[in-house]
Amino acid sequence: MATLKRLLSRARSFAEQAVPEDVLTAGRRLHQRVRESAPAPIAAALDRIAEVVAPRDDGATAPTRTQAPPPPAAQPAPPPAPEPPSAPPSAAAAPEREAAPEITDAPPPERSVAAADVLARVKQRAEHGLKPEDTLVVVYATALESESVEAIVRCFDGIDTTVRVMDLDREPQTKRQLARLTDVMVPPYVFINGRFWGAQYEIVALAATGDLPAVVSHRLDEVGPEARRIGKVHDSYSDAISVDNILARWRLGHILCVDDLDAWFEQDKAGSERFFYMGGEHPVAQMPEVAADIVRRVDEGEIEAQWHLEAVVRVH
Repeated sequence: MATLKRLLSRARSFAEQAVPEDVLTAGRRLHQRVRESAPAPIAAALDRIAEVVAPRDDGATAPTRTQAPPPPAAQPAPPPAPEPPSAPPSAAAAPEREAAPEITDAPPPERSVAAADVLARVKQRAEHGLKPEDTLVVVYATALESESVEAIVRCFDGIDTTVRVMDLDREPQTKRQLARLTDVMVPPYVFINGRFWGAQYEIVALAATGDLPAVVSHRLDEVGPEARRIGKVHDSYSDAISVDNILARWRLGHILCVDDLDAWFEQDKAGSERFFYMGGEHPVAQMPEVAADIVRRVDEGEIEAQWHLEAVVRVH
């Protein structure tokens, strides 16, 4: 401690000899402002430093450098002060000056982040109101199928839809699931409104027969025999949001998009049944209860629900 006092005293003497008086005065004012606004532990540490740096001949602390207004009576006594740092007061004061704003200004950034999140959700909700997924085409492929992908995308020229190309090189797990889901081992895979429609030659055939616009618009009752064969369209289904229709279509493997989250039922080859709703798995026995709750909330305008004919590709 004695060594530290000598070092700080030498630093103070050097500063008073080499630093202009106006700079020293500004430094004293800065120290005073920091001392007044700093939390109790930091203020106590500043007092300790000042006691070492600017002692009077009688052992008291010089008021111009160290004295600060006493804390109000209601404030609790500050905890024991930490040991003074081993830097001169000019170097020690700067970090303390930066620390105070971090404490006092912390809430506003949190409020800004929260507000930004709310605005983002509102914007997403507004964009969802346009229902772009009603005419959504997704092409899954790797770099090796780039020419096929270009041919597929050209087939949708002039059709009011959104075409997205997903890179399977970055998602090997998705690639494996697509192979299992479609029983097709080689990309590309083309999904229209959540339904698998084949690859390049199937899409070219749909364009050639003139059925592609109806497929994109989900008017499957209007497509011809070739399109029905390609898409394996055998039946028409009601889009009604009723308990009986929801349970029947879930059992057929169809998905119901509820406020941007899919709800569906699936059964694997071993006969194991699983039910997914609101982003998580639920007991199969809850399906009637969930269907009734969806119908009630749709009728009351709390949520939106719409059907996709077949399950969209997912990664579990």
